[in-house]
Amino acid sequence: MTGAPVENAFVEVTGGGLTALSDGRGQFRVRGLEPGRRSVRFTRMGYESLVREIEIQNGETTWLVVRLGVRPIELEEVRAAPSAVQAPETAPGVIIIDRDEIEGSGEHTAAGLLEGRAGLVVGRRGPVGRQTVSVRGSSADQVLVLLDGAPLGDPLTGAADLSTVPATQIESITVLKGSQSARFGPGAEAGVVLIETRRDAAPLAARLETGSLGSWSAAGETSGGGPGFAWSAGGHARTIDGEFQYRAPDGLGGEIDTRYNNDLSEANLFAAANAHAGGGDLRIRAGFTRLDRGLPGPSYQPTPDAREELTRWNGQAGWERQIGGSRLSASLHGVFQRANFSDPQPPLGTPYDSRTDALALGGRFVAETSPSERVRSASAGLELRGGRYESDTFDESAPGGRFDLGLFAGAQLAVLPGGSPKLRAGLRLDRDGLEDVWRLTHELTLTATAGVASFHLRHASSYSPPTFGDQFFREGVLVQPNPELRAEWVPSDLSLGAALEGPIGSTRGRLAVDAYIADVQDMIIWAPDFRFVWSPRNFNVKRRGVDVDGSIELAPQSLTLRVAYSYARVTYDRPDDDTVQVMYRPRHSGSVGARWIPARWEIGVDARYIGERYPVPAPLNALDPYWTVDLLLRRSFDAGDWQITPTLAVDRLFDNDDSLIFGYPEPGRVVRLELAAQPR
Repeated sequence: MTGAPVENAFVEVTGGGLTALSDGRGQFRVRGLEPGRRSVRFTRMGYESLVREIEIQNGETTWLVVRLGVRPIELEEVRAAPSAVQAPETAPGVIIIDRDEIEGSGEHTAAGLLEGRAGLVVGRRGPVGRQTVSVRGSSADQVLVLLDGAPLGDPLTGAADLSTVPATQIESITVLKGSQSARFGPGAEAGVVLIETRRDAAPLAARLETGSLGSWSAAGETSGGGPGFAWSAGGHARTIDGEFQYRAPDGLGGEIDTRYNNDLSEANLFAAANAHAGGGDLRIRAGFTRLDRGLPGPSYQPTPDAREELTRWNGQAGWERQIGGSRLSASLHGVFQRANFSDPQPPLGTPYDSRTDALALGGRFVAETSPSERVRSASAGLELRGGRYESDTFDESAPGGRFDLGLFAGAQLAVLPGGSPKLRAGLRLDRDGLEDVWRLTHELTLTATAGVASFHLRHASSYSPPTFGDQFFREGVLVQPNPELRAEWVPSDLSLGAALEGPIGSTRGRLAVDAYIADVQDMIIWAPDFRFVWSPRNFNVKRRGVDVDGSIELAPQSLTLRVAYSYARVTYDRPDDDTVQVMYRPRHSGSVGARWIPARWEIGVDARYIGERYPVPAPLNALDPYWTVDLLLRRSFDAGDWQITPTLAVDRLFDNDDSLIFGYPEPGRVVRLELAAQPR
């Protein structure tokens, strides 16, 4: 007995078919249990099996604390829902957002769920524009976003638009900060966002919402199945008129103006199935997205007729089989995307109506085993990714596509008997399909636990190739592509973190601190030359900082408090001056939040802070820091066999219209009313 958390323990509630896996903190959660007495069975290779009896009360949370005795035993086959990427450990530098938190947030999109987290800044260009995430001062295309294991990033720009992923369809989000190329490949230079979609959709559920800016949205889901097979399907649709008045910055006259061409219509559909096949578990999911929105442009140079139309079909399939102490897994994905951009009367240049088709295919195959108590796991795998592109926005030098290959291996070792500390090591060799070169990346992570404290020391490297769009888009007025761009490279990403987490009487608290140094060679940044022609260019960048996040759960008061702060010094590496912060990278950001859940009420308040930032590559025209405050009120009612939950959400409660990016105003206070219904 060491008292250390047991991860990946299989938890099964008898009589209901409900299961779970414990996370890196040894914690698990099983939802949807009927009242009454239940048996819970715990199994984990290398530990004794254990069965505990619990009494489930209606409407209450039951806590269960267990200790597993260590004893190497031979286990029968354990079935688990396949995942395209193995769940990471909970540690400093890792953010996990589970389904309960998603449902309680009141957020619409994956981007909204990430706002205010330590080390993350969500970039948006107005209420209906694209929503991307920056990790520790990175660009959006340096963050790899995987939706059920399939890359969500635009095949041409590399940046993932998180506004196209409805929160209602998300089961969990895991964010791994820092270089992750050794585990996930190119594009994971600053971090990875793993989005897992819903597996346990309600038999029947619906949501309706309306609010400011002429917004309407509706979502619904259903599910069914039987022994060895389960299916689910659903959809989400929303429209926003988007027109609002705003005050122009003082430098642009300070007058009241109206934001036009700021509308949005969007529809998302999905279907998923889980089944037992080939001695393992198979999961299939298909999705469709249709989006039409205005591109209003900056307020000082509006584009009242510019439009974007996007159609995306995506599909993923994952299979996993457990054979004794070994695991085999395979995942395949495919995405077809068609994007149309048009403007019959642009303020500069000639009218355009362009179309781009992109097809992306990929597969990942992994074999993993647990050879001994000291060598907890050893794995090796192969990843293939390819893409074909056709567009009238590319110049003649653009190739028709690319094919990338990755080979990787990793192991997790117990440095001392008892499981702590642990060392995780990984190597990956990638072939860049455009440059036809091989690149080697690595990861070494040492973790240790001592009671309520955990520590990690991590060193890694990573790289991101230039995006297809930056290299080959067709030259325009005062903008030009750069086919000579070099790949971004982080040769040394060093982080040191510590966390304290545990109960103090009836209170549970957590405090985590993670410091890093991760300079970037040849970071790609859009900047003007001496002719004021804008183009993507390579710059060396110094990147270092610290992330702090903490929370307190006061169980008797049903109150949770959370705080986050980030310091990100992201500066140009210049011999004469290395203090200039890269454009639109706030050096300071943070948030403070509270959730109070008395009986069937839920009251939430979140305040988010964005620090000073520069709109140009010089310490000029600094944009003022600002706070935003969001409020959420929710109350659930029983209506026969249904549970009805009305919600009032107010974004920017104090009506401030500050924006992250200059020239893209926000509408100030936005009020939303939602009504949700599902069987009890």
